[in-house]
Amino acid sequence: MLSLLIVDDEPTIVDTLASTIDWKRIEIMTVHKAYSAREALDILADYAVDIVIVDINMPRMSGIELVAQIYRQYCHVKSVLLSGHAEFAYAQQAMSYGVSDYLLKPISDEDLIKVIAGLVKEIKEEWQEIVSRRRVVQTLKESLPALKDKLLNELLTGRIKDDALSPLLDMYDLPFQEGESVCIMVIRMEESLPEFNEQDFFLLEYAIMNIAAEMFRSSYDHWSCKDSNGCLVLMIRRKSGQEHESVSAEDRKKFDALAMQLQRNIGLYLKRVVSMIISRWGSFPEEVGLLYSGIIDHMRSKLANESGCFFSGELSDAAAVRQPLQRLYETPTLQHLLEHRRWDEYEDKLQAAIQDMKQAGNLPEEYVREAFMMVAGSFYYYAHKHHCLLSDLVGGTGLLDRNVHSVQQLSELGLYLLNKLRASDQAEQRSSKDKLMLKIREYIDRNLRTASLQTIADAVYLHPVYLSRLYKAETGEGISDYVHKQRMLRAAELLRDPSLKIYEISEDLGFKNAAYFSKVFREEFGITPNEYREQL
Repeated sequence: MLSLLIVDDEPTIVDTLASTIDWKRIEIMTVHKAYSAREALDILADYAVDIVIVDINMPRMSGIELVAQIYRQYCHVKSVLLSGHAEFAYAQQAMSYGVSDYLLKPISDEDLIKVIAGLVKEIKEEWQEIVSRRRVVQTLKESLPALKDKLLNELLTGRIKDDALSPLLDMYDLPFQEGESVCIMVIRMEESLPEFNEQDFFLLEYAIMNIAAEMFRSSYDHWSCKDSNGCLVLMIRRKSGQEHESVSAEDRKKFDALAMQLQRNIGLYLKRVVSMIISRWGSFPEEVGLLYSGIIDHMRSKLANESGCFFSGELSDAAAVRQPLQRLYETPTLQHLLEHRRWDEYEDKLQAAIQDMKQAGNLPEEYVREAFMMVAGSFYYYAHKHHCLLSDLVGGTGLLDRNVHSVQQLSELGLYLLNKLRASDQAEQRSSKDKLMLKIREYIDRNLRTASLQTIADAVYLHPVYLSRLYKAETGEGISDYVHKQRMLRAAELLRDPSLKIYEISEDLGFKNAAYFSKVFREEFGITPNEYREQL
């Protein structure tokens, strides 16, 4: 069900429209009322509003200015302008601000209901289009390259199960089938190209993949991604008709020749040196992870000083063993997780790496020391980025100076230090929010006459929408509710002074006029200001 906001500086008009029309009949379940543009913006920041009816002629901020701001900040909101004959041409200009309709005063209830009912229908149709199958399919097509890249990375690193893979292959229109022969090709660029930015590298990688696609088109299908090591990875299958046949020595020789030609063309046309490593042919999908990890381990252990090399076929058994710390080098890195305060993901990554080490068997102590250096390094990085000493955050240098010799020691000490950092961060966050809430309330108390969501946001250097949501989450009440409550409390206090006139108190608290002040006061306390003063 939808919500409506009525804005007019004449309270009687707003109240009449809100109370006399059966809005529920046209599926408007909530009607908000505002008596100024500023009050309307406060409501828009605090509540989900679908349609706004705005009077064009209001003081301080006109209806045109209000719908212009709504158009910029809340593009989904439909606006309807109410204008007199004198402002009719002026109202027509508002169409550039996304105004859905404009109506001449006085307007009958039937005409207004007809316009709003039309907007309700329009909004429902827009949302129906958003969730329609056609829109979903179009979105999927636009996202397909990124989805394919992500899925292949998960397959290469063993993060997806076979039963979850099959439906995704069909959805992404990937021609790979269970049991057919595939090989893995990894392309590593050897030049650092310091003058290149991220966009330059993206275009270069795109050009490489275009050359590969053109060369493999006639005989092979391929599925590509960029892995966590910055390499381009292609999984290759033969075209339909021979995919389930065994790969002969002649077949391998032909493919290797084509791959060598690809390496040559990259150098010839793009002027770039690349190394290329091709696995043996194996069964899809169960051997894919082993084929890939064999190549990566081979590169790490034997190709650090090589450039422009080409390897193909069976790699040594030693190279095909997955390294126990590989998970720690995969993205997102430990530093990245701490930098973004993703504490649970950091703990999961560390626990998984520890489990890998426990399952490795005959693990040299060097691996434990390497892992602890990575973990401790990420902690130092986090502390220094926040202008702190790690020893201060974890309670001294004694823990940091300990020698770690076993996986169990690594597990206990690493998780203990992680929890120390997490507790310190949570305490800092809590303290910062408490200080912010106090600063907001102090500003409101000092500026009750002019306090609004916008002025408060400006005072604490936050966006109004974010401020409204944060305040509601921290205190359980809307910021406009707090301002209203403080104004009423202040009004009750000022009424104790008989020398102050009602209109003086009204002006002092920022109300438009004494009549509106009396109306709001009565809604709050059940009696008028004069009756309240008489009771005192």
